[in-house]
Amino acid sequence: MIRIGFIGTGAISRRHFTALQQLREQAEVVAVCDVVEAAAARAAAPFGARVYLSAYEMLQRERLDALYICLPPDAHVDQELMAAARGIHLFVEKPLPLDLAKAETIARAVQAAGIVTAVGYHWRYFSHTQVLRAALTGERVGLVLGYFLSSLPAKAWWRLKARSGGQVVEQAIHLFDLARYLLGEVEEVWAAYARRGYPDEPGFDHEDVYTVTMRFASGALASYAVSCLLHRRYLVGLDLLCQHRVYRLRESGLEIEEPAGVRSIPLENDPALAENAAFLHAIRTGDRSGILSDYADALKTQRVVMAANRAAETHQPVRVGL
Repeated sequence: MIRIGFIGTGAISRRHFTALQQLREQAEVVAVCDVVEAAAARAAAPFGARVYLSAYEMLQRERLDALYICLPPDAHVDQELMAAARGIHLFVEKPLPLDLAKAETIARAVQAAGIVTAVGYHWRYFSHTQVLRAALTGERVGLVLGYFLSSLPAKAWWRLKARSGGQVVEQAIHLFDLARYLLGEVEEVWAAYARRGYPDEPGFDHEDVYTVTMRFASGALASYAVSCLLHRRYLVGLDLLCQHRVYRLRESGLEIEEPAGVRSIPLENDPALAENAAFLHAIRTGDRSGILSDYADALKTQRVVMAANRAAETHQPVRVGL
């Protein structure tokens, strides 16, 4: 039985708690840590797990096989390093730390420790993402259009750019990661950000409309529109334009438009269950092939979105160092 601890019990952790309840024959949650004791207690109760307010204390007292880190990007201090030093396998929620030097240090530490790592890019695990990836074999993608057009999240930390990195980094990063997964590496990024709404919104200090253009090593181009200006979740997904086909990927499924007509392929799995099952399988068997994004790979996505922020700040294209 794999013994699991959690650091952070916010909204994203609930997806993993639900999945792990379905995988309880393989793993048990034995310890939960959060700076808000009531939140930790609520999360721990269904598992009978012990509650901690200090990650340091939890890691010292518990004999963990695996650790889930579900924290805002600015709250990554040295939790990953402490886990790596103890040989504890890591599941880290996106995004990685905003400080790329810190993320690089973590990447080196987990590699040296030889532990299993996974990062929560669950769009990769959609059943129809796998269909699309297979369909793109031999396909020549010309242009990718990405959309993350939604409303302003209520979380206080999300609204501060120094804490969240902004919408491109904290939210739309799923689509930047997905493009890498489907098309390969990004070489260069251009970006422009602006603030067009929320003139009197308290505690909100960053932009609400973003455009990002990317050039891939393959020669393909991508243009992303990102916004939290809207009153509701409006459009989230990717369109991939090829000479004879257009692929439209959304959370709910995939559409493939061809001259003969349109095929619809619905979502047929639970991506949260899939990513958690792959992580546990890797720990149990040593077979990491089911993990679709480990820490080293996620670091490449982090470099892309941080390059976008830098391009917007400098009004210059930024080459992505991979």
